[in-house]
Amino acid sequence: MGSSPRGISGSRAAAVLGLSEFTSRFEVWQQIKEEREPGFNAKRGYIMPVFEGNAATRWGLAFEDAVVQLAEQVMGISIGAREQMFSRDYLTCHIDGCYGAIVGNEPFPKLHNGKTTNQRTFWQKWGEPGTANVPQSYQIQGQHDMLVSGAEQTILSVLVFPEMPDEWEKQGWEVRMDIKTEPFFLHNKNSGNLSSPMAWAGPLAEMGFFKQYIIPADKEAQGVMLESYRKFWRDHIDGDAEPKPETPEDIARAFPAPVGTIVVTDQVAAWIAERNAITDEIGGKGPLSKRKDQLKVDILDWARKQDATIDDESKEKTIFMSSDGRKIASWNGKTFR
Repeated sequence: MGSSPRGISGSRAAAVLGLSEFTSRFEVWQQIKEEREPGFNAKRGYIMPVFEGNAATRWGLAFEDAVVQLAEQVMGISIGAREQMFSRDYLTCHIDGCYGAIVGNEPFPKLHNGKTTNQRTFWQKWGEPGTANVPQSYQIQGQHDMLVSGAEQTILSVLVFPEMPDEWEKQGWEVRMDIKTEPFFLHNKNSGNLSSPMAWAGPLAEMGFFKQYIIPADKEAQGVMLESYRKFWRDHIDGDAEPKPETPEDIARAFPAPVGTIVVTDQVAAWIAERNAITDEIGGKGPLSKRKDQLKVDILDWARKQDATIDDESKEKTIFMSSDGRKIASWNGKTFR
């Protein structure tokens, strides 16, 4: 057991494996390098990733204790070791708790993992309760936590909100915390009504909105994960190689202050031409939109590694010139044109 938060944690595991919907390997690499070498990103001119939270994370945090209470009621066992930290070399895990106490060399008790989700996401991504059919990132987190802690089973308990937390906030509800006692409570700015998370969670559970899933330790999967972790750590943390930026957000942090004029290669000119050909008519989603974002990442990832010539027009942005002297694109750190 340990207390250091540095390293590959359960919340970072899916990203390191390249399987996260929300976080990239480049972002995790930035975080870990900064933890190990304060000032690392500033030295490279990179901007650190910042996540200020959203309605889903605010309400999920507020309902953590309520999910624990519901899980204890269903299982008939108290949940201990809340927020316990474990470490194994550069791997860490921060468990939500476990059923029963951790005693000497006895078999490690079942882990408790608590989540909240909304009804639409539940029907799209979750399987039959009682199985291990949970969203991929939660399956990875569960296997990671068992790998590091030594547990053989995780009970994942999820409280399903019938509405999106964003909708509740539009109705005036907000999550607050009492500074003296630190319990979360719910407050409606319009009516002044106060409530506790458990006052909402209990009735939701009675209506069938509380589900549990059983995730056994998968030694084969854990072995594959461990090998991927080793490669990531060897190449990108102990080594000097940085992961390739994967998202527009990655490239914006890695190339925040572009200047100078660059004569592009034929390949980069083709990328720019392809991106320009994808118009706003495609909408904000779908394969063409994803391709447009990927082209932006590839173009700017190439550009930030080149030597640029700075002139009056390119003092505050990078200008892309074709081999015949035509201006074909520019990047000012926020907008690619």
